Amino acid sequence: MEKAIVVEDNLLLAVIYRQYLKRLGIKIVAEVVSGEEAVDILKRQAIDLIIMDIMLEGKIDGIEAMMKIREFSQTPVIFASSNSDELHFKKTQMISNSIFLVKPLTEQEFNDAVDQMGKIRL
Repeated sequence: MEKAIVVEDNLLLAVIYRQYLKRLGIKIVAEVVSGEEAVDILKRQAIDLIIMDIMLEGKIDGIEAMMKIREFSQTPVIFASSNSDELHFKKTQMISNSIFLVKPLTEQEFNDAVDQMGKIRL
């Protein structure tokens, strides 16, 4: 994996994810706070990995954003959410090439998920 986008409205977590990705040698193409921005970027640019919060700024959440993205891209996604209810979990399971993790994430959990997504992509 070479390029990633971080879709996270908590700026502190976005910085943490950026640091994790940099340590893995993955370039961060964009950091955005809304699902709409994520969809727009993925329409214009090939990305290898998406880090996606579920609850976002804007009119659509992370799950809705990924449903729109799946219409034109199978980019692997790591959903990271502090909301671990069964409904959100089941909705993320309907998204292909995805993993659902509960925040806060340790660096090891993050790295393991990135590694798993890289294997799925191959």
